[in-house]
Amino acid sequence: MSAIRLSICIPTYNFGPFIGETLESIVPQATDEVEVVVVDGASTDNTKEVVRSFQARLPNLSYHRLEKKGGIDHDLARTVALAGGDFCWFLSSDDVLAPGAIARVLNELISRHAVYLCTRTECDRSLKPFRVQRWLADDVHDRTFTFGDPGAFIDYFRQARSVGALFSYISSIIVDRARWDRVPFADELEGSNYAHVARLFTILQQGGTLRYIDEPLVLCRGENDSFASQEIENRFLIDFRGYELLAEHLFSDRPLREAFLAVMQREHKWYLFAGLRSHLSWTAWLEFERMLRLHGYARWKLVIIRFAGALRPLMAIARSFYRLRRKVMIWAGALVRSTGRRFRS
Repeated sequence: MSAIRLSICIPTYNFGPFIGETLESIVPQATDEVEVVVVDGASTDNTKEVVRSFQARLPNLSYHRLEKKGGIDHDLARTVALAGGDFCWFLSSDDVLAPGAIARVLNELISRHAVYLCTRTECDRSLKPFRVQRWLADDVHDRTFTFGDPGAFIDYFRQARSVGALFSYISSIIVDRARWDRVPFADELEGSNYAHVARLFTILQQGGTLRYIDEPLVLCRGENDSFASQEIENRFLIDFRGYELLAEHLFSDRPLREAFLAVMQREHKWYLFAGLRSHLSWTAWLEFERMLRLHGYARWKLVIIRFAGALRPLMAIARSFYRLRRKVMIWAGALVRSTGRRFRS
């Protein structure tokens, strides 16, 4: 065992305006057992200067600038390769750790499970929280999962409420570095943005245990997706194509593969695609619909999507309602926190 128990691995690219808050959340929690590894995919902003400004306050912080941007699959793998800890906690460079998160994780690591998965608090772009997002069903709390047969995986997939349970959200993942190193990088998944998911599930298939921590240890900065500049259909396609590739790579058993892909239905509600249908060409929609069928969306739902998508005024109203609903959620979350503080005082 190394002197470092936990490496916080942060791949980044042009997140200079945010990575300071990420590192600031680590400073008061870091111990001599914790290191921070930042891999910069050749940022063109002030990321380097921001990270360097924290090195006096985080003695175990190392900064590595790459010659060119490698993409999240390559850069995340690189952070782990440069890490020296027994365990690696992946962290996006615009998210922040909740107070007490490192202490909780260090305590959990005593049990030395292969993979740990915590929940998160969803926030707006300015990090104002509005809800806690759990990856598994409400009746699943702190729990250890052992995957001795396909049935155990299927049971786990059926309890999943989001692809966050399938490791789509990197900031909630901690992994045993030695086990990670024993699984080779899947070259065929490079560029999918989910190559790390294949390694994690391979670890579980090889007998590794998964510890689910039903506590939001990370604050997720919303409205700041790295792919936000792309068209919305391309953002959906990243998920659908990525998990289609993962299913083919990981699972030869058809029921297991179908249960894995079906989790996407809980991540992306079917009725949200009507707005997408309203501005896609027919050819593009047919390709998108093919992936929806592959992921288990019922045909009757696709018929409704086709019909509703043709009603553009209805879609405009629906989009306005969705934006209003999100604002109300943020406002309600702020009200609950404010009321709680007054009550405690």
